Amino acid sequence: MSEESKPRTQPLSTTLKSLGVLETVAQAERSVRVSELARELGWSRAAVHQQLVTLTAAGWMEQTDDGAYRLTLRAAWVGQSALRQAGLADRVLPAMERLVEEIREAVSLAILERDTATIIQRLEPGRTLQVDLRAEAQMPLGRSASGKVLMAWATERQLDDLRNRGVEVPAAEDLAAIREAGYATSSGRWLDGVTGIAAPVFDVHGGCVGALSLAGPASRLDVEKATTALLRRAEEVNEVLSGKGGAR
Repeated sequence: MSEESKPRTQPLSTTLKSLGVLETVAQAERSVRVSELARELGWSRAAVHQQLVTLTAAGWMEQTDDGAYRLTLRAAWVGQSALRQAGLADRVLPAMERLVEEIREAVSLAILERDTATIIQRLEPGRTLQVDLRAEAQMPLGRSASGKVLMAWATERQLDDLRNRGVEVPAAEDLAAIREAGYATSSGRWLDGVTGIAAPVFDVHGGCVGALSLAGPASRLDVEKATTALLRRAEEVNEVLSGKGGAR
């Protein structure tokens, strides 16, 4: 039997329904009730409840005290893995290279991973720097520019989870000030004598998926020039990730 004549394997309808429930809950900004999901999906309450019970047993969903349902952090973990496997760092790389050439300091891309800002891509200019960072390095959220950005654009659910794990989350007005400025800075709070500047990177849905940053010795870094260049390159990255632009 030729390949063309072989019967094509059909997708499992139950799995497609489960994924549909996950996607619908993911789009909500808060936990949702069975009745809400039933209206949104056009299913019976019994069918929705069965899917929720299945997803809860599998560890993807959890029920709150008031009976509503929400995603567990397993979804966040898979999401971060998807960022790596989808080549986020590779798509950001051209803009990172241009930023390094322009500012001549170390440039990094970090993502929120549990309670740290984890670097997944890092570039340095062709000279020795007094900045000890490497790809896969983990930066404290509250004391690094990247960490501040990742918290400023995090969802309320992510912030609540960070608080529950003992992370010191800045006050709401401080996070709002970072969002208003469009970037965050740090100076010597993590690495002595080093200034860091970071800006958010967004996906096609407008969610923050990472922080593009640069860091260099405070004694030689022109903060104003570096900030202007960083924001320009971050805008390029966001155009690429939104599908509105390509690698320049």
